[in-house]
Amino acid sequence: MATSDINYPQVVSRAEWLQARRNLLDQEKELTRARDRLSTTRRELPMVRITEKYIFDSPDGPKSLLDLFAGRLQLIVYHFMWHWEKGQPLDTPCPGCSGWADEIARGHLNRLHSRNTTLALVSRAPLTKILPFKKRMGWTIPWYSSFENSFNYDFHVTIDAAVAPVIYNYRTPAEHETAGSSGYLEGEQPFDLPGLSCFLRKDNEVYHTYSTYGRGTETAGGDYYLLDLTALGRQEDWEKPDGRSVVKNLPRPDLNPYPDEYPPL
Repeated sequence: MATSDINYPQVVSRAEWLQARRNLLDQEKELTRARDRLSTTRRELPMVRITEKYIFDSPDGPKSLLDLFAGRLQLIVYHFMWHWEKGQPLDTPCPGCSGWADEIARGHLNRLHSRNTTLALVSRAPLTKILPFKKRMGWTIPWYSSFENSFNYDFHVTIDAAVAPVIYNYRTPAEHETAGSSGYLEGEQPFDLPGLSCFLRKDNEVYHTYSTYGRGTETAGGDYYLLDLTALGRQEDWEKPDGRSVVKNLPRPDLNPYPDEYPPL
């Protein structure tokens, strides 16, 4: 691989590197403390009782939102985007969502389960589309269809102005325009966007405690946070410093293939 065109970090002595690293450590520790404070504030959020009687399709038949808890106290739902065209579901979902789920689904969920928490995927696609792709990936993680209910619209991960007001990541289209994030809302409606929602069960009552969208879903872990620790980062065009995302004279790799489309190691 030709690497002469990469904008490498400055080469310094070990002593200089150590000083720079110690300076960064101070910032990292402040970020850790700030993240702890943020997590405390998040845990202190109030909750909203869910009264809508959502029914989800599953391989085992219809499931209520309460059923998705699988008997545990908490539920985390990953709003898994599906590809649609002219109002019809295609055979494949979002590659990015697939990559996120693959890192989870090929591992184990014991630590979540031991803490009384269930993780499940929910997509607007019908179950007839979900199951073949799930089989192709070899996943066992629970994956439900919200095709016959308003769940995706109520949690603002399906954009369709004809069905519900357009709001994504707590912003209206005008607010996205002002913030420079209007790209989220571009495309032929209806279309899906990513998100993650948390629910808490109190006996047989279900409460919504938290939702995050867009890049907020990165905080759930995965390879992005590992790549953020490296000198080349995620190797995407928006990152700084410039010159680390593309190697000249080499084909640009597909940074977001489906998990089973990566070349053999």
